[in-house]
Amino acid sequence: MKDIIIVRPERCTGCNACVRVCPAPEANITKKLDNGQIITTVNVDKCIGCGECLKVCSHKARDYVDDTAVFMSKIKDERMVIIVDPAIKLAYPNQWKGILTWFKKRSYTIIDGGFGADIYVWAMLSMLDARTVPNMISNSCSALVNYISMYHPSLIQNLPPVCSPTLCAAVYVKNYLRRNERICVFSPCIARKYECVETGLIDFSVTFKKLMEYFQKNDINIPTENYSDFNFDYDEKIANIGTLNSRPGGLCDNIFNFRQGPNVIYSSGQQRSVEQITSFSKTPSNKLPALLDILACDFGCGMGPGSNPKNNCFDIIDSFKALENEARSRAKGKVKWGDEKAFKKMDEELEIDDFIRTYTPKRTSPNPTDADLEPVFNDMGKTTDKQRNYNCGYCGYANCRDMATAIYRGINTPENCFFHILANTQTEVKKDDEKAAKYAEVNQQIAEKAKAIAENIGKVDDASAKTAEKKDTVTELLKNIIAFCNKNSSMDEASVKQMATILETTMNSLTSFDENLDEANEGAKAVKASISEISELVESLKEA
Repeated sequence: MKDIIIVRPERCTGCNACVRVCPAPEANITKKLDNGQIITTVNVDKCIGCGECLKVCSHKARDYVDDTAVFMSKIKDERMVIIVDPAIKLAYPNQWKGILTWFKKRSYTIIDGGFGADIYVWAMLSMLDARTVPNMISNSCSALVNYISMYHPSLIQNLPPVCSPTLCAAVYVKNYLRRNERICVFSPCIARKYECVETGLIDFSVTFKKLMEYFQKNDINIPTENYSDFNFDYDEKIANIGTLNSRPGGLCDNIFNFRQGPNVIYSSGQQRSVEQITSFSKTPSNKLPALLDILACDFGCGMGPGSNPKNNCFDIIDSFKALENEARSRAKGKVKWGDEKAFKKMDEELEIDDFIRTYTPKRTSPNPTDADLEPVFNDMGKTTDKQRNYNCGYCGYANCRDMATAIYRGINTPENCFFHILANTQTEVKKDDEKAAKYAEVNQQIAEKAKAIAENIGKVDDASAKTAEKKDTVTELLKNIIAFCNKNSSMDEASVKQMATILETTMNSLTSFDENLDEANEGAKAVKASISEISELVESLKEA
């Protein structure tokens, strides 16, 4: 499998934001270059393709690649079948018809991917009735299927043995329309590439975002119009309410349209879905729902990493509501409780065995033992339990043990540990350095301000366990800053850069702490005032 998420090393600052949001423990590889720069790259074999890192990388160091360039290079020589995800109507509500018309004029066959979702609902209803899998986790989301296959392989048995909506459309094209052209899918999902490669049913995976970038780069004008409906002259059958599957709870709604009995619940958003998958793996089957409908992207596929980056959640919600109204109006009289007429033709024409797929668990590294991590912690300079549970989050991991595990696996380095930086930084100050005096002045200001903030934090009441925990973390950070400043009364340029990074980390902790404080608390007011002053010191360091 070729790289999907790519990294531009010259832009990476080693801020660890990508590691912080990534649900895949082995997807990121943080290393120190020969020039001392710390950067984070991607292990494609362990990445699930959710794209969360793309959203948080403010340095634009990360991007992704799809099949747009290769696919568009075939325009003059080959005619293909294009399966279009319904989310295109949300991504580009004023251009989607123009995009599809552009390809249709060039003799491409345009298939409504929503019809594949109708087939998927039909298959899922059959499996719920037969209790083929007692407690199912929906497999519509390629990123979460990847996550389960890699990090919770025991739950593969809970994935329905049926193709995803997109793959259902591909099977229909090949087996029932008897089309032998190559197939391309247009979607907002960068993880879609995984299931295309794994099943061999789809040849090219193109995202809306990269397709529009190609049009702009090559001066291809797609007209912008205010369309009054969602109709389009697709080459084959169009979707009914299956088109709603790509919104949060869309599959649940479609199940409820036909069955009142099954206990089905839904979730969206990478963090929530991953948490629910983890809980699912630990819960007795008698407490689990018949179906857990999950999507990795907040607000559904319309907010996928390969969608229109200019849209916000309210754009998507508004477009989905209009799309739902149109779909339900078109399906009026066909969808009733317990009414099977909507699927009568599918029962007559389709064989569910044609839409079956299997999953293969993907190997991950075994978890190290305490004995394995002992030398790693020692290399990090952590010799006590307190130090080994510092858990400041600077490295991007939730706790020090996860960081030590990453180092043990060879995908991180002790130099990326905040505690290690404080304990091992040595300054070499040249007496003739013209900046030394300015550095010393700023150093003194930092020490004084850190001490003042620490005293103010001491006045804050431990109103909640959460506040108390954050208080301890921030206090520990400030103590280390004071110790660092006392140890290094003067600083050179390298030390200043390190201090700026340390202060920014402390700022993040202070801001998080601030959110949990009572506005009326005397200590809180003092802390809030000091936060802006620390921010000014960070800027002073950067200028220096």
